Amino acid sequence: MKFNKLTDTIFTVEDFLTRKECLDYIVQSEGIGYELAKVNTASGAKVMTSVRNNNRAFYNSEELAALLWERVQPFVPAQLGNSTAIGLNELFRFYRYQRGHQFKGHFDESYVRNATEASYFTFMVYLNDNFQGGDTTFRKLRIQPKQGMALVFLHSLYHEGSEVTQGVKYVLRTDVMYRTAAE
Repeated sequence: MKFNKLTDTIFTVEDFLTRKECLDYIVQSEGIGYELAKVNTASGAKVMTSVRNNNRAFYNSEELAALLWERVQPFVPAQLGNSTAIGLNELFRFYRYQRGHQFKGHFDESYVRNATEASYFTFMVYLNDNFQGGDTTFRKLRIQPKQGMALVFLHSLYHEGSEVTQGVKYVLRTDVMYRTAAE
């Protein structure tokens, strides 16, 4: 694994997953089945294809969260203010972007598990790279997907899943969870 710190709040880890692991997750995600991804709004989650038209499949696994946390933990900020990193969110999302699919500019939301646990970082792994387009684009930085590479960034960073122009892009995504110390 090769760690690349791109900014104080964005980093990648190359070869985070093996090619076989990536292909196995793609097959697993297709077995779960995909549906049109929704966008969270003030009035609830809605399909808004003008903003986001990719597909999503949910996968809940504490086992996978523990396995991937063991690999990524050395690279994740252990402390954020009075919060301590405790693991990955067990609610995984597989994303499938086909030709013409994108997720326009947005901020990721924090996943709040309970009164003391919430996420601050997005954790995602590119499961393939045999497509064109589909970069993860921040205001001043563009990440070109590479099979098996993890990308971790602060939820509050504005970014987009740029349009896939050829082929199909697969991503595994979840969140880095933190626990706030009792006051």
